[in-house]
Amino acid sequence: MTNFPTPWRRVFGLAIALVLAVSGAIGVVAQSKREFSVSGRRYTYRVSGADGPEVRVKEGDLVTINFSVEDIPHSFSVTDDHYRIDRRAEPDKPVTFRFRADKTGTFEIRCILTIDERCLREMRGRLVVEPR
Repeated sequence: MTNFPTPWRRVFGLAIALVLAVSGAIGVVAQSKREFSVSGRRYTYRVSGADGPEVRVKEGDLVTINFSVEDIPHSFSVTDDHYRIDRRAEPDKPVTFRFRADKTGTFEIRCILTIDERCLREMRGRLVVEPR
């Protein structure tokens, strides 16, 4: 840098500072943490802070699910080829699990336990992973 005139040194210095600031901000955004309490009760999921049975996050989020049930055992299952989430909770035995939301799209959440046939048919929710 000693061969460049002083104004160019300032420009290069500012450009480097800008690149470092932007890359640091991207790292913070990409590591957002989201936590949800999801409760299951015959034929429905309830998600804290949501109007319906939907977990909505951004791509790159680290997602924590606190899953509890009120009546009989239920599962929180997302069985597409990418996420393959399958956690079971029983009354008074909640489970907590984490995953990185690294694929965008809408994925079905369902109870796949055979304790109650109506759960298999009707207990549904959605995981929505939006692009950043």
